[in-house]
Amino acid sequence: MFDRQIQKFTQKPLAVIAKIFTKLIKPNHMTILGFIFGLFMCVLVFFQFYFPALILLILNRLCDGLDGTMARLTIPTPLGGYLDIVFDFTIYSGFVLSFGLSNSNYTVVSMVLLFLYIGTGTTFLAQAALQTQLDKVPARSESNQKLAKSFYYSSGLIEGTETFIFMVLCLLLPNFYIFISIIFGILCLITFISRVVVCYKEFI
Repeated sequence: MFDRQIQKFTQKPLAVIAKIFTKLIKPNHMTILGFIFGLFMCVLVFFQFYFPALILLILNRLCDGLDGTMARLTIPTPLGGYLDIVFDFTIYSGFVLSFGLSNSNYTVVSMVLLFLYIGTGTTFLAQAALQTQLDKVPARSESNQKLAKSFYYSSGLIEGTETFIFMVLCLLLPNFYIFISIIFGILCLITFISRVVVCYKEFI
């Protein structure tokens, strides 16, 4: 929901940092580095080391912002887009799984949240695939010219920014994980339903 608004403020500083890193590593290597940070974050969550996990989460998200910016400064590749989305969804689900495994009280709510994650993720990826095939949205529409993506991004109540906020809140307030997850899960469900309804009306 807030992704586009946030990107207006983050792209300029990210571009400055990205210009430095493009001289050192490739965009795909930045994506892999971010994934490694994310995996270690999940391990720390499992062992309930929440503050170090928060630092790794921030590094993971920073790499996620830099890799795309670096790619746009060089040559974006299909592999970069593929790795970006696969690694993102893996870390998102791994985060919830780590909480669920770390405490038996969190298991049920984590299972439900993973179910809802699959729902929102499926609607996101399915629309991205079909939208390109039906050619209803140009590869670089006016709204995407400044932030060209590897594939069509469907908007929704829950996007990357909201997921990041959810993860930060869980790490800062782990004792409220169940409550935070229930609220976030409801928002995921609303996102799932709204995307299905919108696509049904658009594709019918």
